[in-house]
Amino acid sequence: MNRMHRWKMSVTGWVDGVLAQIENHEATVSSAIGRVRQAAARARVQLKRVERDQRALRELLLKEEGAVEAWLRRAKEASEEEKALECLRRHKASARRAEALRQRLSEHERSHKELSEGMRMLNERLSELNERRNLMRTRQSRAEAAHGMVHANRPIGDLEDVFERWEARVGEIEIASECERPIDSFEAELLGAEEDAELLIELEELRREEG
Repeated sequence: MNRMHRWKMSVTGWVDGVLAQIENHEATVSSAIGRVRQAAARARVQLKRVERDQRALRELLLKEEGAVEAWLRRAKEASEEEKALECLRRHKASARRAEALRQRLSEHERSHKELSEGMRMLNERLSELNERRNLMRTRQSRAEAAHGMVHANRPIGDLEDVFERWEARVGEIEIASECERPIDSFEAELLGAEEDAELLIELEELRREEG
């Protein structure tokens, strides 16, 4: 009984150890996947901000480019020299602002491109990690099943002796149960009558031999 208990405890400990390793490995991978997913989410939010800023910059640039042309046209059309000079000064100021807006827009476009590429790489990495995790889960399940089949068909310690003693004990109980069947009174009465008849025949034969 003690050996059986020790065997159960050892098997239970082995299973718990395997499960703990699986949980630790999967937890580590899942944690990494979670970090990659968070990074992808932050990149996606940042990308939307860049796109929103790009739209605003494009609108400002269109207005400023329109102002550049308008002030230049007014400078040419002005009849008074003072007004023409002021229009020309405003034309140049709008041109400078337009150039600054173009530079800012160019920086945003470069950031947008880099963020888009980063998101693509993160999504590819996330897909790769998910696929590898699923593959490892499948391989782990297959390995556990194969390992369990090998150990199930292999005698472990005194387990065979335990089965033999168990089988012997069950056999004893089966024999005892057959000997202790409930007595059928009707059947017992018939058996008694048959035995009496056989004894009477034997007695008659003995008497004839003596006579």
